[in-house]
Amino acid sequence: MAPRTRGTRRTRPLRTTCAALLSFALLPLGGGTALAAPAPDPTPSPTAAERKIEPRLQEQLDGGKAAFWVYLDSAADLSRAARASTKAAKAAAVHTAQRDHARRTQAGLIEALEGVRAEYTSYWIVNAVRVVGGPKLADTLAQRPEVARIDAEDTVSIPRPLPGVREDTVDAVEWNVDRIKAPQVWDQFGVRGEGIVVANIDTGVDYQHPAVDQSYRGRNADGTYSHDYNWIDPARVCSGTAPCDNNDHGTHTMGTMVGDDGGANKIGVAPGATWIAAKGCETTSCSQTSLMASGQWIVAPTDRNGQNPRPDLAPDIVNNSWGSTVHNPWYKDIVNSWRAAGVFPAFSNGNNGPGCATSGSPGDYVASYSSGAFDSNNAIASFSSRGAGDQGGIKPNIAAPGSNIRSSIRSGGYGSMSGTSMASPHTAAAVALVWAAAPALQGDVAQTEALLDQTAVDVDSTTCGGTAADNNVFGEGRLDVLAAVQAAPRGPVGALAGTVTSGGTAVTGARVVADGPIDRAATTDAQGRYTFPALSAGAYTVTVSKFGYGSTSSAGVPVAEGATRTEDFQLTQAPSATVTGTVTAGSQPVAQADITVADTPVTATTDAEGRFEVTLPHGDYTLRASSAHRCLTAGSVQLSVTGSGPVTTTVALPQRTDTFGYGCAAAGGTGYAAGTQQLALTGDSVTEAVRLPFPVPLYGRSYSTVHVTTNGHVSFGGAHTSDSNVSIPSTATPNAALYPFWDDLIVGGEGSGVHTGVVGTAPHRSFVVEWRNVAHWSAQGERFSFSAQIGEDGRIAYHYKNIGAGLRTGSSATIGVENAAGTDAFLYSFNSAALSEGLSIAFRTTRHGVVRGQVLDANDGKAVEGAQVTVGSGATAATAVTGADGGYALQAPSGDQVVGVTAAAYQKAERTVPVGADTVVTLDESLKTGKVAASRAALDIVAPGDQRRTRVLELSNTGAPTPYTVTEDAPWLTVGPGSGELATGQKQPLTLSVDTAGLTPGTTLTTEVRVASQSGRSPVLTVPVKVVVPRYQAALDAGAGASAVDSLGDTWSPDRRYTAGSYGYQGNTSTRSTGRTITGTTDPGLFRTAREGMYEYRFDNVPNGVYTVELGFAEVSGVRPNKRVFDVLAEGVEVLPSLDIALEAGSYAAVQRTYTVTVTDGTLNVRFVAHQGYGKPLLNTLRVTERPDKG
Repeated sequence: MAPRTRGTRRTRPLRTTCAALLSFALLPLGGGTALAAPAPDPTPSPTAAERKIEPRLQEQLDGGKAAFWVYLDSAADLSRAARASTKAAKAAAVHTAQRDHARRTQAGLIEALEGVRAEYTSYWIVNAVRVVGGPKLADTLAQRPEVARIDAEDTVSIPRPLPGVREDTVDAVEWNVDRIKAPQVWDQFGVRGEGIVVANIDTGVDYQHPAVDQSYRGRNADGTYSHDYNWIDPARVCSGTAPCDNNDHGTHTMGTMVGDDGGANKIGVAPGATWIAAKGCETTSCSQTSLMASGQWIVAPTDRNGQNPRPDLAPDIVNNSWGSTVHNPWYKDIVNSWRAAGVFPAFSNGNNGPGCATSGSPGDYVASYSSGAFDSNNAIASFSSRGAGDQGGIKPNIAAPGSNIRSSIRSGGYGSMSGTSMASPHTAAAVALVWAAAPALQGDVAQTEALLDQTAVDVDSTTCGGTAADNNVFGEGRLDVLAAVQAAPRGPVGALAGTVTSGGTAVTGARVVADGPIDRAATTDAQGRYTFPALSAGAYTVTVSKFGYGSTSSAGVPVAEGATRTEDFQLTQAPSATVTGTVTAGSQPVAQADITVADTPVTATTDAEGRFEVTLPHGDYTLRASSAHRCLTAGSVQLSVTGSGPVTTTVALPQRTDTFGYGCAAAGGTGYAAGTQQLALTGDSVTEAVRLPFPVPLYGRSYSTVHVTTNGHVSFGGAHTSDSNVSIPSTATPNAALYPFWDDLIVGGEGSGVHTGVVGTAPHRSFVVEWRNVAHWSAQGERFSFSAQIGEDGRIAYHYKNIGAGLRTGSSATIGVENAAGTDAFLYSFNSAALSEGLSIAFRTTRHGVVRGQVLDANDGKAVEGAQVTVGSGATAATAVTGADGGYALQAPSGDQVVGVTAAAYQKAERTVPVGADTVVTLDESLKTGKVAASRAALDIVAPGDQRRTRVLELSNTGAPTPYTVTEDAPWLTVGPGSGELATGQKQPLTLSVDTAGLTPGTTLTTEVRVASQSGRSPVLTVPVKVVVPRYQAALDAGAGASAVDSLGDTWSPDRRYTAGSYGYQGNTSTRSTGRTITGTTDPGLFRTAREGMYEYRFDNVPNGVYTVELGFAEVSGVRPNKRVFDVLAEGVEVLPSLDIALEAGSYAAVQRTYTVTVTDGTLNVRFVAHQGYGKPLLNTLRVTERPDKG
């Protein structure tokens, strides 16, 4: 029957919901986990509503009406379908049985719903009714005895494909089509999928795309289209009744199955097959309603109005490139119905790798045939989810090409994508080729699965459990459709059946292998029966074996066309013994660990104390233990089982680490780290750079700045705001990053914000980044918080609160840490509901420690910025550059490490330190360096033209010994010595010689003398040198009888009485002199004579301009203070008032002053005015110099 619907159709917002997580006990990194046994529950027995209504739904009903699913407690008997001989008959039998059972068992429920005029839709593919109602209605329905459970409506996401690149074709065929050898099937067997109908449940199909248009079952011979029975759009997303694709995903997967435009685009594995499609996914997500309706339509397609079902038009194969990141059982009945109807159920296994136990659902079902993904190098894709699957089964079942798959996309285009979504269509289309070549297998899902398993190319990859031939990475191996077709029963066929017993008792699970014209394997059922319904006619050797029994065989067993040969076998049980043991991680027992024994079917699960027990026949074995704990990896031991036992052993589970050595521990109740200072960071996809208060190490590098984003990650490598999370490691940005919750988040409103802070004390401080009351973009009513602690000791921790359900559990987020190149990462989870309330995840390095400290200048004890610290050498060397505070932190491999510190102009320091894993070594280093200084900050030399002058500049070094070099670049200046060594405490005079030959008076020349040395603070001293060639200079030695040359080589002339047009003193004067030494000057001879009583020195006919006036005074007799006081004026301006030479310097001590004046009238006057009642003015030296450099 078609779905029965009452009431108005409503569209509800889509949201993802996830199952609750296991919570793990706190453990040290490297330790194990024990799940405690539940304590007795003192609470009263739950009511029917509490027993049957899912807690998540109850939360929704607390807010009013909600959509929910009412599941009944019975299922249809599909045994008649198993006895049907054709696929069409199987589908009809399934449809009839399920339709009639639903009508009968749902009648009372539907009557009750119609009695309250409730909105509902009835389904038969699963015995369930979708209802829209409030809490009272849900409680009432829960009271009904036929109701088994009432669940919230679910939404499943399309696994987000990763962008791909185009790879080279092989003989004009896409690499992936060629890799599974589809072209060889086309050529050798002449089949391309003819007569087989494939379907996909996906985002739709661009049905007029040139690559798929000709193979659409709805395309009529005249080029028109009939969409009845060929297309369903339950949510009515597409306009009209024709197929559409609003995502590219469905068109891409369909193209991989059947695509061929007749030209250069040979993208499909089975281009001769025809296709139909169901739009089970509205956009990037798939509502439970659409998936349920699509699954029902696959068994019995309907017309455009959902009426008149035709199970005879059911497809042969259905591809499902969608799934949840957590086990979700509500689609199991649909998959089982497909199998019963002879429809092959192909599923993607999910894009949550590389972690173990990451299979998507429904791909993880035992009844689903799921595909992992490998690349063009035959390597498993990092994103490809690993098993185990539901009930501990091997997942994926097989691996197919899934990286850089070029196929059709909307609007007639082509594009490359990567994902297990791209892998599963290869498997589905391979089945189409097999069934086209071997019609006897059509509709026989189990035999077809066995054929694919048998012919796959084994890949030994047991990191997630399994064997070399069948493991949780590649499944049975890489898909080989040519081998499958070669092994399929083509031509005349017959059947072989029988029973296997031991001591008169049926042997269940015995393996029966028929080796003849084709090879087949089967397993006995609960009655010990086996059957090969389709074997190519001929003689076979049949071998029977089961673990724990001796094998037996029968040769020459004949199988005739159209007949069933019966062949029974008896097995003898082998001697065995009991093996007991404990699974540990560190010193802790691991509960719920899975135990497997290589090359045997033996499995077990540990109890709360980590104990297990298995029985094994005598022999040598590899026993393996694994845990769903995301921080642990599998461990194994070798066993030899002899005698009567028991054999006792312990299996240690190592900590899971990445290449660098990061490992993790997950725990609840360890506390939440909150920030204290809010950043100006709000909105969607926004980032802000934050300067760290101390350097932090990550993957061997040191960082001082972090870029915080609203999308739940921080990057040390630059600003990146991507809201489209991917699995890590990935070379695409961001890199050098921490991902506490990388997803499409929004910050704003309701106390939302991003806060930072610091906790702890050195050397174990942590910088905290907290995302407070944020929400997922598509679920903005669901607020939650999380934070990241970034330690200077290399440790990292994530904390979570208000997690609740849905997207807050991380079901569409990336959680982990990644290196700067995007080549190494610890992926805790990817698009997986891995988070729970109060969870904390701690990361640390298991093979590295942290070396931190401060680099200082040995001279001043202050920080050296920019010093390079290197630990180790070669490929394992780690380096860091000190910040403004001289601090550094870096990670180094454990063991004795050589730490070298270098900085420009400093001596290298090197020492060996022991580094322990996850420890901190503090190493402060004071670097030795020179400390060279010059005696003068600058030199001004005034020299008339055509003269030479010398000056002395003294270098000193109070630091470490250092070489020095002196350079200058002026032709009129020479300096020597040009280089040398300066020991600690040494001084070195430099002689500067200036030659003004040929220079025009009024010229000013400038240059620099540069002194380079190994002085860290000032590796190059720069001393400016200025040479002035004045237009006028008069240097007078007052009271002297002859000219004198001073210590700098300048000539001083005796003063003289003024004559007009020249220069000299005026006034009734006298001279004074002394033989005593004058102190306070480098030229005491100039100060032994003086002139007393003058009132002015006048200089006529001088060029207008700026002049310096240099005055020298010294009492040359024992004049006491307050006896001689006078003023000095230059160019009419009082420059030196009330000068008392004796008061200022005493007797026989020089007082020198220099002033700058401007001459505008050609005459420069220096006047001396005595104070009344005091002695006459006194002058020893006077020099006036025109200074073109000061004008």
